Amino acid sequence: MIIASTMPTYAQNVQVDYSEKINADVPTQLSLKLDNKTYLKIDVQADLSSKKTAVFNFYTAKNGVVSKFDMGIPVQMSGISIPNKDGMSIEVMMKQQRDTVAVAFAVNGRTMDLMIPRNFMISFPEGQSCSYIPMETYVDQAFTINDEIPIFAVTGGICGAMDFMGTPMFTQDYCGLRDKHQHPKEWVNIDDVHDYCFYTIEFH
Repeated sequence: MIIASTMPTYAQNVQVDYSEKINADVPTQLSLKLDNKTYLKIDVQADLSSKKTAVFNFYTAKNGVVSKFDMGIPVQMSGISIPNKDGMSIEVMMKQQRDTVAVAFAVNGRTMDLMIPRNFMISFPEGQSCSYIPMETYVDQAFTINDEIPIFAVTGGICGAMDFMGTPMFTQDYCGLRDKHQHPKEWVNIDDVHDYCFYTIEFH
């Protein structure tokens, strides 16, 4: 009698860390691409030795509907010099000017362009515009190298209004949204957060 057994296989976990401090090794061309910018550094740590390609995905949420767009940016691992394929560093810079939010980024020091959302603004009732930031996407879920992993979002947070000593004031709560630790695709169901975009990464 022959007994066949299958050993379980476990995918490698992925750890995503964030930093808002601009380091000395930020690529010059990325630094010059967007002045008056906000900055976010993302370190993706994992054993990627079984993967060859990293693909970035772009999603928008508009009027409460989340849609995926094909950015057409597959990143060949061999082309971006990942040391020992033990992870990657992603640097993001964002600039908001009037009715435009522009995003530039670098992967392991190699400068690239993400899709730039145009006219991506929220107007408050009195005509005041919403201020956007690149924001961490903390999710209370363990991701592996076989998952599609959210890495950052561009958002105005939870927008609202309050009365301050008889004067109406417009409010934006970034931390309140981030600290809910919900997947960004679920933000449309949180506190009327309906207009934002976010980016994910997949390994193949």
